[in-house]
Formats: sequence, structure tokens, C-alpha cells
Amino acid sequence: MNHTTQQSSNGQQRLSNFLRQTDAFVLDNLPHHFLDFCRHSIEGIKGNIAYTDPLLHSLPNMDDAENALDLESANGHLSELEPLKSDRPVVAIDTSTIKLGELEDGTLCALRGAIVWLDDDHYRYSRYGPLVFSLSNNPNASFEELTSLGLTPYTGETRLDIVIKRVRDVLERWLQYNVSSTVRNGIILVDGSLTAGTPDNPVKDLDRILQTARRAGNTVIAISKKTKLRIRNQSITRLLEHKSNPCLLDVDEEVSGQFPLYPVRFLGRVFVGKLAKGGFPFRIDVDRGLPLEDTLKSIRQLTGTDIVDQGYPETLRMAHILSTFTASEVLAMQVFTTNHFGVQLLPKLLLRRSLFGPFGTAWESYH
Repeated sequence: MNHTTQQSSNGQQRLSNFLRQTDAFVLDNLPHHFLDFCRHSIEGIKGNIAYTDPLLHSLPNMDDAENALDLESANGHLSELEPLKSDRPVVAIDTSTIKLGELEDGTLCALRGAIVWLDDDHYRYSRYGPLVFSLSNNPNASFEELTSLGLTPYTGETRLDIVIKRVRDVLERWLQYNVSSTVRNGIILVDGSLTAGTPDNPVKDLDRILQTARRAGNTVIAISKKTKLRIRNQSITRLLEHKSNPCLLDVDEEVSGQFPLYPVRFLGRVFVGKLAKGGFPFRIDVDRGLPLEDTLKSIRQLTGTDIVDQGYPETLRMAHILSTFTASEVLAMQVFTTNHFGVQLLPKLLLRRSLFGPFGTAWESYH
């Protein structure tokens, strides 16, 4: 497939090259235990009714490891970012989940991952999925299936969307690990942060990815669109609002110093970065195991190699787009579950819309 992205602002100096789906970047097959989990979970709902919601939304990628943080002052070191052209490959990974329908005692879901890489001035991609699976409203009722993914079921009740996120994380960590061990001397971009230490996000999994990447000469950079970390009672990203030129503010000491060593671990050095002139500021984490000089050089190479229009790398933007589900794909997956597993699809009754017409939809997703 060939696709040319359009120029989105006057500040963008060049267009995305052709986006090509190719087998040039091949990972191992998806883990058998993950495929078995999806298949067994769907086989267990044969003949059930799934209530579909016409107002379907992708589930957000929540970072539960981030906690609110208030600091009295921000004394981080501010560096100007001069782009540095490099021949290092840039690889981005992202995943997405969506609810396909509500079962009598659970939820029908789908999951997909995407990898986009920039090499020799061409963007290429691979997609994994979609994978359709179901979860019980009582996630601990699926003890055997969850443990087959290496997940420890919660004791007591928990929100279903958190369990869906945990399943998504299994695929995302698998993609990140395989990319880290396959790419050589590259820049690997992930969505979110490099913070770990919760039941959803154990330190050992992320630490394994970072060590593998380091041995292959790779630099892992995580970029967060949202952050709960705060300085002077405001989001850390607001510290660069008055800056126009590309720059990087090191806030690692102020941030990491406010947390005990355990259980939360900052495996990345924390920055606030504005990667393009007039762009948006983002929280940026870079593998803490790398020397600071190499870290700064890698970020300069990223801005000099990838398109960073509006301050967000093009590879990561495309990975997000390619992992997200379209309306036609949702319909196709719903038909698939009907044809192969006998799941009956019925439209969900939107009670607020029925009662209040066009005045009852604004808060539909919250009820």
C-alpha cells in the first residue's frame, strides 16, 4: 500500500515518504499462549448475545504508574536542541484496543499492534492483529486464561477496562522486546513512559526490554501525550509553554527524587521536550542506563532524521493511526464473531438517547 501524508502545517519542512507495508521487518510469530487465550475466550461465548454500541470508542492507553506530583521548584537544566542528521533507523511501536460489544456477563474486545520504521528515507509498517477476545465482568473468573498470559489476577473486584489494558500490555511488551532485539543501532519510540513497578506493569518486563535494546546499540525513547507529573502545582509540560525553539528540560532529579525507590521505578531519565519550533511540549523518557551525553545525542538525531511536525515524531504518529480501528473494521470483526462463533449481535439500547433525543447523548460514554 502506498500512501503520502499531507502537509499539516506551514512549519513542516518535508512530507512523509511513501508508507509501505512490507515483510522486510519480520518478527517472530505471535506467542502461541496469546493466540490460545484469544481463541479459548471466544469459544467460551458461543451462542451468546453481544450488544453493540453505535458510539464505539477506542480505549485509552492508561498509564497507571504515574502519580500526581507537586514540587516547589524546577531547577532542571535547559538545553537547546539542534537537529543532527543520522542514518540510524527510527522504529515506533503502538497498540490499540476497542470494545466490540457487551455480553450478558462480559465484554467482547479486539486488539491490534503496529510497528512503523523509517530507514533510507522510507516509512514502512507491519501490523499484528486484529485479535478478538472476550473477558468476563468478573476478570478473576478467568483465572486460568489470565495466568496463561503471565498475568496475576487481582484479589477482589477491579474495573474491566484495567484488565483489558493488561491484556494489551502483554502484546505491546512482546512487540517492544522483539523490536529491541531485532533492530541494531536504532532509535526505538514507544508511547507512554518508562515508569514501572505496579502489578499492571512489572519492572522486570520493561527492564528486560531496555537491557536488550542497550546490548543491540539501540536507544529507547518514550513520549507521553499526557502526564500527571507536576511542578509548582502545574503539569511539567507547561514549563516550556513560553519557549518557541526546540529545547529539552531535564527534570529527572526533581521528579524521581519525590518517589521512594520501590515500588515505582523510573527506568527512564525524565525530560520535558519541545522537539520542533512552535511545537507542543511532551514528557520524554529515555533509557536511564545510557550516558547523558548519548541520550542528548539520540534526541538530536531523532529530530534530525524523523519528521517532528508539531513536536511529535512521524513514526509514532503513524504507529498510532495504523493500530487504531476504523468503523468498517469494527463491523468486519463483529461479523466474524457471528459467522465463526455464533455470537448474536443486537444493537444496544441507548436509554438516554431514547428518553432525551439529541439532548441525551453528550454524557452517553460516562453512563
